[in-house]
Amino acid sequence: MKKILSILFITALFLLSPFKVSADNEHVIINDDSDLISVEKIAELNEDLHRIEQNYNVSIYFVYDTSIADNEDAVSRYAQSFLDQHSGSTNNVVLVLAEHYFRVVAKGPQANKIAANEDDIWNAFYGKATSSMQDGFAEGIRSYYQLALKLINEEAYTSTSPTVRGTPLVNDYADLLSDREEENLYVKLRKVSDKYGIDTVVVTTNSTNGKSIENYADDFYDYNGYKTDGVMFVIDMGQREIYIQTNGRCMKLITDYGIDTIFDHMMSDLSNGNYYNAFMTFASDADSLMKSGESGNIIDVDNKKTDSFGAKNVVMSAIIGAIASLITSLVMKGKMKTVTSKRFAGDYIVGNSFVLTGASDMLVDRHVSRTPIRREEGRMPSSYSGHSGGGSHIHTSSSGTSHGGHGRHF
Repeated sequence: MKKILSILFITALFLLSPFKVSADNEHVIINDDSDLISVEKIAELNEDLHRIEQNYNVSIYFVYDTSIADNEDAVSRYAQSFLDQHSGSTNNVVLVLAEHYFRVVAKGPQANKIAANEDDIWNAFYGKATSSMQDGFAEGIRSYYQLALKLINEEAYTSTSPTVRGTPLVNDYADLLSDREEENLYVKLRKVSDKYGIDTVVVTTNSTNGKSIENYADDFYDYNGYKTDGVMFVIDMGQREIYIQTNGRCMKLITDYGIDTIFDHMMSDLSNGNYYNAFMTFASDADSLMKSGESGNIIDVDNKKTDSFGAKNVVMSAIIGAIASLITSLVMKGKMKTVTSKRFAGDYIVGNSFVLTGASDMLVDRHVSRTPIRREEGRMPSSYSGHSGGGSHIHTSSSGTSHGGHGRHF
């Protein structure tokens, strides 16, 4: 049991969002007279938590209710009673917040892990809920359940099971796919993932919650228990922006050039709203790039993969060009009937035909500019990527994890 000692936190709760929300029988329950969070944010968080429950078999709840008796025993009893009534999954977690006390309680195989990290879970919520960031209270709740999910799934992801539960490869938050399309895309992504021992993921969203798409992708991958090795495509319909993130050995095998190749192949379908076709292209191209890379043939700027104009076409074009040049030369030679060859070079010179009246060298102007070429920071050196000037741009996420990738608008 923990007591909230900071007056700042209590004060901040009354200064956040201009909307008041009461949402019963949901994962996020706010029963209070203060204005904390918008209706839209409540719906967004609940949608996220419902998906986590469906895909991970983990139920996570957040309750803020100042009507709970403000003492340790009362908050503890409330939290335990709440979980007794809301434990439909293998693992269940609730963070209950009263006026001055909070409690994190869990039930299930990973309950001890949640209990051992109660302070970290609280700090994940508290740090953002009291910040000046936009929608800080909502982002605090999001940080809480992301960390709880990561703690619960850590053991599952180190198991030897060939198919790990709890890693949704299709996350269609923007509802761009029909149920059948989502199933077919999952099958495709699952095949690619199992083939290379990676996670191949698609995420659609209508908002990145104020984050850059890079930071959104980083946090999504880091806090949802995906494998060390993986590649993820994110599309933000709100900003019409796309992003491909690479992780682990995929950073080496899928270079920046490879990512741009995928984008180029997807762009027509994305622009025309054929999202299912675009996502299937992502899966197929990721498969192709991984296959080439693992065979020692990493596709990069100095090892470009030709599509319709292959090596055979290049050879044939060269042969046809040579034949055409030969025919042209023979035709022109046949027309030159009045020209005869001379025995000596001097025989080609016409006497007194060249007169030099004067010569001079003039340096009109001279300007030399030297600019040092700065090596781009954060790019994998050629010793890692195998290709000078290519490779993958690497950055570090908020969790301290390295990722590759970049994006563009569509």
